[in-house]
Amino acid sequence: MTFSKKAPSSSIDNGDVFRRRLNEVLPDTSLRTPAVRPYVRSKIPRLRWTPDLHQWFVHAVERLGGEDRATPKMIIQIMNVKGLTISQLKSHLQMYRSMKHERVTQD
Repeated sequence: MTFSKKAPSSSIDNGDVFRRRLNEVLPDTSLRTPAVRPYVRSKIPRLRWTPDLHQWFVHAVERLGGEDRATPKMIIQIMNVKGLTISQLKSHLQMYRSMKHERVTQD
């Protein structure tokens, strides 16, 4: 029996070999390595939350009983800003809630 000397393979190569073998052995595609989803840029331009727009937001949230009671749909109705979408408001409310809770935990 003879042994040939091979250069040590890198861990990246081993990972590729492992994935290829795993994909050959597993017929079910749900168990395979997931593909990376491509980034799709939104057609809607990014909203810049100006200090005035944020103040309207805060005022609406306070009128509704605070960030934990206010809902995006109710906030958007009170603010009545043309072009403001529910998804933009949801995102801002989520950030606002996390900032408020972060301040409470720091105190």
